[in-house]
Amino acid sequence: MNYTRMVIEREAPEEYGYERIRYNLSESSIADQKLSDIGLSLPDLTLFYGEHRGDKALRDLIAAQDAGIAPDDVLVTAGAAGALFIISTSLLSASDHLVVIRPNYATNIETPRAIGCAISFVDLAFEEGFAIDVERIKAAMRPNTRLISVTCPHNPTGTMMSRADLDALVALAEASGCHLLVDETYRDLSYGKRLPVAASLSKKAISVSSLSKAFGIPGIRIGWLITRDAALQEKFLAAKEQIGICGSIIDEGIARGMLDRRDAFLAKLLPEMAKRRDIVQA
Repeated sequence: MNYTRMVIEREAPEEYGYERIRYNLSESSIADQKLSDIGLSLPDLTLFYGEHRGDKALRDLIAAQDAGIAPDDVLVTAGAAGALFIISTSLLSASDHLVVIRPNYATNIETPRAIGCAISFVDLAFEEGFAIDVERIKAAMRPNTRLISVTCPHNPTGTMMSRADLDALVALAEASGCHLLVDETYRDLSYGKRLPVAASLSKKAISVSSLSKAFGIPGIRIGWLITRDAALQEKFLAAKEQIGICGSIIDEGIARGMLDRRDAFLAKLLPEMAKRRDIVQA
């Protein structure tokens, strides 16, 4: 693996120094939360090795958010970044090719580059409303394409693909025998009816999300990946075990408490965000 530091990390506020920043206009998550802000207190946890797949009660809460997903389809990871690293290193090699719809989160580009994988980019255009063009994605495919990578809701534009486009991407992955990765980290900040979790639509689709952006608790490093392909999930689990065995008991305990309060937390958050959106549009 030929690692190089990502620009997004070199320029991150935690690297630059929060005390030097007066107004962070590029922040991509809600305000950082304290345990007291969300009414959480930690029980007297036993600090043993946790379940390798992630705390069962936590996986139950994640799976219960959407129809067609079971707890065993969920693998808890060290943030969404950990999930993306596991997916790239499990699916891709130097002889493989992937298609990245860009802009995209840097890990979805730099980890495949470190592996030596060939990458084709399909760039979203302002003039087209940052809409996904499934035909352009299809044209970028090669016989050795192993993965299509897309984010929805999209960061940084905030755009959503249509259900028809999501279904078309799933069908494209199934027809070509590759996998579709949908980074759904901002899904809980969607307005109106949400798209289904991509992984619920096909065994060829993989969904990734976390508690970092919509819930403002990136410091606990809790994310997850979802796949209904049991053999692939076993491969992802093997990767997680070789990277770090299991997650933090403390982090997973906080995550469980947050998702217990998920609906109430979002019910307070989304109206305020809608108000800010209307002010910006005005």
